[in-house]
Amino acid sequence: TLAAGQSQQDQPVCSECLKQVVAEVERLVEEAAEENRTYNEAYQRLQQEVENEEAVEAEISAMEQEEQELLAALEACKKEEQELLADLARQRQQEEQLQREEEDFWTRVAQYQLDLQDMEEERGATASAIRYASQELSRLRRSNVLNEMFQIAQDGPFGTINGFRMGRLHEQPVPWEEVNAAWGQACLLLDALVKKLRFPTSQSQYRLVPKGSFSSIKVGNKEFELYGCDGGLSNFFASSQFGSAMHAFLCYIQEVVSFLRRSTSLQLPFKIEKDKVGGFSVKGSHFDQDRWTKALKFMLLDLKYLIAVVESRDFASSRS
Repeated sequence: TLAAGQSQQDQPVCSECLKQVVAEVERLVEEAAEENRTYNEAYQRLQQEVENEEAVEAEISAMEQEEQELLAALEACKKEEQELLADLARQRQQEEQLQREEEDFWTRVAQYQLDLQDMEEERGATASAIRYASQELSRLRRSNVLNEMFQIAQDGPFGTINGFRMGRLHEQPVPWEEVNAAWGQACLLLDALVKKLRFPTSQSQYRLVPKGSFSSIKVGNKEFELYGCDGGLSNFFASSQFGSAMHAFLCYIQEVVSFLRRSTSLQLPFKIEKDKVGGFSVKGSHFDQDRWTKALKFMLLDLKYLIAVVESRDFASSRS
């Protein structure tokens, strides 16, 4: 037995017991070997675990470093994002500014088109006005302007100018307002003839003062009224105001005729001599309404003849 092996004395062992002892020893050896293998495996696993822990720590360290790098990259991305957002904001502001400028541009284009349209319309209207004015100018050049402005005709025993009768008769007492208006028109007509002819007024002692129904004529420093009124014709003519004015008017007509004869030959239909026209006086102490009315009618007819002479093409060419 095993107990026998612990004795210093040799004890006889049977083979069966020896086999059992050997088997037991082998079993113990195998258990020890198994335990050794288990310990070795545990040691190997522990070594691996230690190695794995170091790898993990290295990996953790690497991951921490990567994390720092990622955090730094994230911070850089955030900074870049802020810059991009700021740039985007600037781009949007620029876009809005460009939109406003574009809207303003198209507004100005529309306004320009409207202005251009208005200008074209105005230019068209101006061109039409110019054409009309040119046509009117041509028409007026072809027409007898003075004859249209001062229409001289006859109304029975009266001569008329622009519809106003000049003269008075017992059976037809023309109002003085109408007679004076006729004299105002005659004064204006003679003044227009003088200006159209460029008559040298500085060489004449006569000056017309056309003022409608209250016209007058100056002779030197004196001024005579070319209008009458109620209160007695004989007394009025005796005062020499109206009569002297009509006489001076005839003398001024005679000066104009003399001026015209320098460049053209003409003969008045009714000869003017001093205070008479066609032999009838416009003044006198023995006033005769019939003779006075005829004298005034003949004077108007002479003025109408002068209009025709002044406006005639022959006279215009001779003057040029």
